[in-house]
Amino acid sequence: MARIACLWIPDICVRAHLRLDPDLVDVPFALTDGRGPRAVVAASSDLAARFGVVVGMRATEARAVCEVVVLRPVSFAALAAAANALADVAATVSARVEIDGRERVFADCEGSGRLWSSEAALASALAARAARCGLSAWIGIADSKLGAVVAARTSGGVTIVPQGETRAFLAGFPVAVLDPDLETAATLASWGIRSVGDLMALPAGAVAHRLGPAGALLVRRARGEDDVPLVGRAVPRTFEEALDLDYGIDRIEPLVFVLRRLIECVTSRVELYGLGCKEIELGFDLDGGGRDVRSIVAAAPTTEHKIFVTLVRADLEARPLAYAVTRAVVAAAATRLAPTQLDLLRPAGPAPAALAAMLARLAALCGADRVGVLRRADSHRPDAVEVGRFEGMTPAAPLVVDRRPSPSPPTDGVTSSLGSSGTASLVRVALRAFRPPVPLEIFESRGTLDYVRGRGFGGRVVHWAGPWRLRGEWWTADPYAREYYDVELSDGGVYRVYRDARAGCWLADGVYD
Repeated sequence: MARIACLWIPDICVRAHLRLDPDLVDVPFALTDGRGPRAVVAASSDLAARFGVVVGMRATEARAVCEVVVLRPVSFAALAAAANALADVAATVSARVEIDGRERVFADCEGSGRLWSSEAALASALAARAARCGLSAWIGIADSKLGAVVAARTSGGVTIVPQGETRAFLAGFPVAVLDPDLETAATLASWGIRSVGDLMALPAGAVAHRLGPAGALLVRRARGEDDVPLVGRAVPRTFEEALDLDYGIDRIEPLVFVLRRLIECVTSRVELYGLGCKEIELGFDLDGGGRDVRSIVAAAPTTEHKIFVTLVRADLEARPLAYAVTRAVVAAAATRLAPTQLDLLRPAGPAPAALAAMLARLAALCGADRVGVLRRADSHRPDAVEVGRFEGMTPAAPLVVDRRPSPSPPTDGVTSSLGSSGTASLVRVALRAFRPPVPLEIFESRGTLDYVRGRGFGGRVVHWAGPWRLRGEWWTADPYAREYYDVELSDGGVYRVYRDARAGCWLADGVYD
């Protein structure tokens, strides 16, 4: 027998808006069917109801009853986002999830015993995950969709109907829980049928003969038989949150405050699926009818909303909006996090999520074009490198500095000497490169190098060799022309220096160890 879980949000209109703006929790708050003083209140918070703001009164009447009440028009985008967020929560425990209207979600719990110690533990996990998404859900589990709905709506939290006892559970409820039409409800009342148990005891054929297909459907529902099976929805690839603003926002700080909550809601939904988010799209409806759309890209997939908030703030400061914003939309496309590739000869690297978050933070602080991995550039310029995309802590993405071609002669770095036996012995030396090169002051005497002064070193030239000239990329806007020398100074060090012919300055390239 199938087991169905129902997640139901009481007063979803209010809850959906409070989810996007938690500051409204502590103030009287009501939703209207439009704007203006003649708009009708469609829903009100508990605090507003205590002040006398009830459904059906005009906006002017609501303000007369409670001067501090906050009135906002109903946002259908917020309602849809709340329902989708609740479905995302259900998808963490079930592969088959169905959204039935805007206020309830069904999930197939068959086989949940293999993952959870009990159905009560499963329901508690769903409630906790919904709370993390800003939703307060009541949960019921039964053998049918109707039983799960009734259990959820009457639970006040979590209600589990034991397997095989759904009929007995429904028998004591009034017929109204079956949602009969007005004519059918009046007919059943005239027969003296008040409860589901009374209807369940009637012969199905006789009810169908007198009430037609609608009566037969009621009997089947009363007995816990679902005519329509649970229809699973496809796993979403794009997650969207939207908020209509009471007034136009034309300053960065209050706009970022609004976007922070939208981004947090989007990333929390992506995180439920164990995925990451590399790019979010911002949509702004501007005062006057215009629209501004822009993309924010992180250095690596992440679910930390603070990273995207930092990137959004930087983008808005660099490209301010032309007009005030009346509606904000945040959409995110989910992407897989990079898997961890272990190596027998190297220690384990950081977790993919932690690494992605760190790369995104660095990109927000330094700029996305300054975060990556050094790679060899397609150039003969000495030490020509470029910043490539960081692919993870794998051998395929090494940090490589190109040191070709060497401007020194073929024997550079190798000293040849004759030993007592007459054979040649090789003494190898290494060049410790200065990055960036160190500016120098060089004094010449009669066309030869005489004295060198740099930051932290200097002295009279004892021996020198050179020049070795290197020129290239004359076809570009930034060609290079250098003259390299190896010099031994009176301080005991041997240095590689060069003169930049185009800039007309001397630089130290490194010191030989």
